[in-house]
Amino acid sequence: MTVRCLIVLTLFLMILGNSKRGEATEDPELPGYFLPGDAFFHTVITEAVLKKLDENPEYAFECNRDSWSIYNSGYHKLSLGKQNRKLSKQIKECYYQVRIVEPLTLHVLGESPNSVNDHPLPGKTELMEINGVSLFLYNEDYDWKKRHIGLKYNENWYQELKKFGYPNGVYDAYVNTPEAIIESWRFSSVIPPLSVQLPSVPIKKKKAIEEPMFPKGKLKAIMLFDNNFKEFYEMKNYSRLIEITNEKASYYFAGEGEWNQTN
Repeated sequence: MTVRCLIVLTLFLMILGNSKRGEATEDPELPGYFLPGDAFFHTVITEAVLKKLDENPEYAFECNRDSWSIYNSGYHKLSLGKQNRKLSKQIKECYYQVRIVEPLTLHVLGESPNSVNDHPLPGKTELMEINGVSLFLYNEDYDWKKRHIGLKYNENWYQELKKFGYPNGVYDAYVNTPEAIIESWRFSSVIPPLSVQLPSVPIKKKKAIEEPMFPKGKLKAIMLFDNNFKEFYEMKNYSRLIEITNEKASYYFAGEGEWNQTN
């Protein structure tokens, strides 16, 4: 127990120290996008994304949490490739299933038509989707029910981030509880990373790579009904998700510390 506590304390101090160093500089050392060794690639699905996917089957998903993230390191994009073409179709269908439970929320860009009386608008009013749906892309054989959702299991994240010019970079953990941090570290040497082909481009300091990666094999996706990653990690409060493969979609909810399939 003493050893476990010391390990957790050390990891927390390292993360806190990195964060404070980033805050103290004019060029804060932000966490990166996808880094080689990460167990998953995370993206946010919106109707705009699905429209681009319809127009271009090779469309590259962007790594982010909320459609606003802008980082200066890592690999920003992942195209699913031909072997996951059916997965793309399943993702679109599942997005609209989530929207039945979690309706679309839009933000007005520019002046709302209702705020202008008898005056033409100076520019086009646009609507932006602000509650996009979280999607985690894993290797097809990743056992998310046995492990956990949202843990990167990347033992080399520090070295990978250094390549982009961030020797004191921040570990971009999606769940920052002591249990999650220690699990991600403990199993980082046994959980295979997401198997992708990196683009053949040189790494530039403090600049993310925009050329897309491609998976080396089939993937599976985990689509969440909300973005409370901590609750999904803890498997409580009846959190709901969809496991999506090239063949089918399966629905699950959390109860009593385990995932239960509903169909």
